[in-house]
Amino acid sequence: MSDVQYGSAVSSVYDILLSDPIPARDTVDFLRDRVAGKDVLELGVGTGRIAEPLAPLVRSLTGVDNSPHMLEGFRHKGVPGNVTLVEADFRAPVPVPLPTGDRFDAAYSTLGSLACCRDRDELRTALRGAAGRLRPGGVLCLEYYSADTYRLMLQASPFASRTAEGHPFEIRLALDPVRTVLTSATTISVHGEKVDFAEDVLLLEADEVERCLTEAGFAAVETLRQPGQPFDWYVAHVPSGPSE
Repeated sequence: MSDVQYGSAVSSVYDILLSDPIPARDTVDFLRDRVAGKDVLELGVGTGRIAEPLAPLVRSLTGVDNSPHMLEGFRHKGVPGNVTLVEADFRAPVPVPLPTGDRFDAAYSTLGSLACCRDRDELRTALRGAAGRLRPGGVLCLEYYSADTYRLMLQASPFASRTAEGHPFEIRLALDPVRTVLTSATTISVHGEKVDFAEDVLLLEADEVERCLTEAGFAAVETLRQPGQPFDWYVAHVPSGPSE
């Protein structure tokens, strides 16, 4: 698949835009006990915003992303020694074998990265790919867009604010009700230079996300709603044996 949403414009401002509203430490704290000491796969590793602080806690971490620009942003910051980066699209089968092996104890995807799919079939394919990369009993921690929160945000769109460093930005939201695809267009000014980018994500109700997970082969799906927050967490396991 060649459609890469996160190009050079996004990678240049990604960490600046997200540092204040969604602190990396909160995500690391959520994942800590689920990935500590394990071989871990991140789907949508981006600039390493989560992988970098998580690396000291895990045995190994393989980060997959289809954007060379985002991966270059990570490399520019310095990639920890136990982290391997793979340029590949998680919506298609990840290349075999991976540099760190074929299977993992845990996988995670943050900030709705797996929502960057054009339809439900594509999402299920991505989730099946994740399940196929996990060892029996392995866990997937999935952070996905909250439909409840974004419906409220749509009513308030457009809205403007400033980052923690004082950079002004504006976000404009639009929803295609037929495909349930949410378009988010962002303009941010950094050191006097204006950067524009947009992304399309599949906006699903919580029960639809759960259904996609179970149809992809996951069991024991736990949904952790975060009222008023842009994302909810889903924790799902690969069955540990034929009896499950």
